Amino acid sequence: MKQANNFKMDIYFHSQKQSSLYNRVKKLLISYDWSDCSFIVNDKEFKAHKLILGISSPVFEAMFYGPLSASHKVVITDINPCTFQLLLNYIYTDKVDVTSIEEAYDLLYAAKKYLLDDLASICCDYVLSNMSIDNVITVLNYPDYIQVASLVTSARKLFCQYAKYLFQEHINEISLVCLHLILESNEINISELKLIRHVFEWTKYYCEQNNIPNDLSSRRDVLISNGLFCLLRFKTLCLNELNLIINDEKNLLLSDEEVVILRATLSNKKLQKTICKLNNNYAKRGLLQIKWDLCHRAPIRSECPITINHQNCNVQSRFKSNRSILIHCLQVESQMSPFDNIYRSPNNEYCEHLRISIVCESDNSIIKNFTYKQAVDYDSTIQIEFPDSLLIKKDTWYTIKFHWPVCSYDKYLYGVQSRDLYYCNNNIVFEFRDIATTSVGSFLKGLKFCM
Repeated sequence: MKQANNFKMDIYFHSQKQSSLYNRVKKLLISYDWSDCSFIVNDKEFKAHKLILGISSPVFEAMFYGPLSASHKVVITDINPCTFQLLLNYIYTDKVDVTSIEEAYDLLYAAKKYLLDDLASICCDYVLSNMSIDNVITVLNYPDYIQVASLVTSARKLFCQYAKYLFQEHINEISLVCLHLILESNEINISELKLIRHVFEWTKYYCEQNNIPNDLSSRRDVLISNGLFCLLRFKTLCLNELNLIINDEKNLLLSDEEVVILRATLSNKKLQKTICKLNNNYAKRGLLQIKWDLCHRAPIRSECPITINHQNCNVQSRFKSNRSILIHCLQVESQMSPFDNIYRSPNNEYCEHLRISIVCESDNSIIKNFTYKQAVDYDSTIQIEFPDSLLIKKDTWYTIKFHWPVCSYDKYLYGVQSRDLYYCNNNIVFEFRDIATTSVGSFLKGLKFCM
């Protein structure tokens, strides 16, 4: 027992000494006491200590103590001052505070340059844990020399899962590097027809951003010279899809290419090798599964039931998220079982009939509008699935409107509870507001989403 206590005390004093040592080294960084070297980064001077830098990085060791050691003043042109300050903070304190994807990549470049593997791992972990629909294009836009294979793999999979929405909303932000990575994928949640159309449309933005003439020849040259044209799988298109591309105003195919693809489609034979720009791949791209998470609003207390009749046939809930997400299902309360239900419905079922509209409050536009009509159980949770997944933009309020087409004699009761106004899980935060009607309870119990 005594030995165990001594061991715990040794760990305690070791941690205290280590913390004290870091505090003393940190003081050197702040005070510049005994500094013997300096760095000029974009006209800003940083003073440091050769010994501390040398024992932290083999690059600094060679710089100050190797046979080709540099002078006391080092000029750095490829790192910005903020990133260099973060680099010094890590070297002196073994800690770093990264606040954005862009900052993580800037620091990752510096970590690679000075062979600081642990710092590079910290940057990669930050990018992986904070990657989302909002920044996945930013991740894929970084050039190869700064990338890490695990980051590219994760980002490409995320993009391909939500390709439909990313092409629709952010096509002008996609770089040449990013698009090449996407077209190399064998699995993507978008049809080849829509993918080809988006790629043809993308050339227009690329030409505008790079001051290239926005004509047919230039746009084709962008695809062919950069190895993108040959990644489009025209042979997997059916005849109707091919005709849609040919008749599209954004079509970039030449007439001889259209004829060759059309003949190959009709005869189901491989494309002629004479047109080497066309892809001879017959394999269709597969689809990626999307994992849906449940946002369940925790109940707080029971409230009076919501009464639905001809005077009150609408219920509304508001919500927003700190990240852009997809939702495909709402969870709401079902009707309370009527007192005479034992005589009316032996299966404890009724037909729920309501209309759902989702309004984006930023521009007051209706982004989803559909009818739900199904047999459900009394006193249960109804899963209202959307015909198509819905994109919810970050930090934007949305209103969900529920409407019952009731007659003058109809009257329904829905048992509800007051529910939590916030849901937090890892990096996702939802905020809810219930618009009071005949009850202060929450009709919306939760929703299914993915990031």
